Amino acid sequence: MRRIVAIIADTHAGHKLALCNPATVWEDEGADGERTWSGPTLTSTQQWLWERYTEHIRRAMEFAHGDEVTLIHNGDITWGVKYPEQLVSSRIDVQPTIGYYNLLPWLTEETVRTVRLIHGTPSHEFGMGSSNRQIGSMLRMAFPDRDIGTSLHLLATVDGVGIDVAHHGPSGGIRIWTAGNQFRYNLRSIMLEDMINARRPPRLVVRSHYHCFFHETVRIPTDAGEIASEMMMVPGYCGFSHYTVQATRSAYRMQCGVVCIEIVDGVFRRIVPFVDALDIRTKEEL
Repeated sequence: MRRIVAIIADTHAGHKLALCNPATVWEDEGADGERTWSGPTLTSTQQWLWERYTEHIRRAMEFAHGDEVTLIHNGDITWGVKYPEQLVSSRIDVQPTIGYYNLLPWLTEETVRTVRLIHGTPSHEFGMGSSNRQIGSMLRMAFPDRDIGTSLHLLATVDGVGIDVAHHGPSGGIRIWTAGNQFRYNLRSIMLEDMINARRPPRLVVRSHYHCFFHETVRIPTDAGEIASEMMMVPGYCGFSHYTVQATRSAYRMQCGVVCIEIVDGVFRRIVPFVDALDIRTKEEL
């Protein structure tokens, strides 16, 4: 039996530089009090993200090749209101509406049977995973035949393979020559803590928040044989706002993507990323 786990994160619905399904509609009220319907006008960044997103979904489903898919959204499904610049709308309900529409392309695939929405940064999700809970409720009403739920920190078992999923974790590193160090230290610590407490470490550990793809492997020898775990960071689907540029010290490589995990007959086989990047610097001849 073959199972696929597809993981996305940081879609930040509600921001003008974040993922937005062009088919999204929300209810408004006209000047005469009559009900009207509004939808987004996509920015160039949103257009690029949506094109890449739909292509990544197509490639992920092609990779699944009809086998069952579990979708995990690993946090920051909306933008929130702490940083209100460049919001699509000042209305709070618009953000989960866009978040709901962003996930619809996955749910229209019959092989996507299970969905888990992981809580992210409180300032982006209106506190206590509120956006996730609301979008999860909307999806359950629209797709009652699917297994849809939310979690703060998920320890899942997929056909016997343990997967630890949470939004926050270590960064990939701030220097290219130290890339991976913090990831390996953190993963080794997780593994050793489980081993000390007589638990088998998860085969995979998944984190997000830093909007880039990263993957490391740690192997620990034991008397019973080697124990190996993988740790990966999942990229987001959000452009760089002025706040992001400041927080990342002017990073300029914007990544987006879906990362798939392949499990065959209860054994982890491989990680398959579908990732694109865009250099956002202004290029001029002066």
